[in-house]
Amino acid sequence: MNEDRLTANVVKRLLDESACQVPPHIQERLNLAIAQSVQLHAEKHGSAVKSKQTGAGPIGGLFQQFSEWFNRPALSMAVSALFIAGAAFGVAQFGLENSDARISETADLDAAILSDDLPPDAYLDPGFINYATELQKNNAIPAEDGIEQWMDSLPADFTTSI
Repeated sequence: MNEDRLTANVVKRLLDESACQVPPHIQERLNLAIAQSVQLHAEKHGSAVKSKQTGAGPIGGLFQQFSEWFNRPALSMAVSALFIAGAAFGVAQFGLENSDARISETADLDAAILSDDLPPDAYLDPGFINYATELQKNNAIPAEDGIEQWMDSLPADFTTSI
């Protein structure tokens, strides 16, 4: 950083020295070019503002006033900070809601495992999980509307493989 600043100061000093040594006829041409450039910029800038105001009618003027009002650094910073704070609050709220849902699901699962007749170690055995999954696929409990059909499909002695 300091090295860049030193280099910039050396370049500035050299340019200032060489600017003092410019011959008068070149200085006049430079001054004329600068004046033409400033005039051209003023014409382009002035015509752009007029076209905005005339092209859009009263809405364009309102938009320009709003743009000038909103183009203030303090207001822009305040709006940006408000947006960032709102986004952070939304992300935090989303995380808290999902965390609560995950905690309640985990609590329900723990309660179901602990209240079951099987020991909790049985759920850790991959063979038991495969057996329970196959059993559930083969003997699926029907929905409420299909209970009568399921009852009719049972054997006469009402024994099932469950």
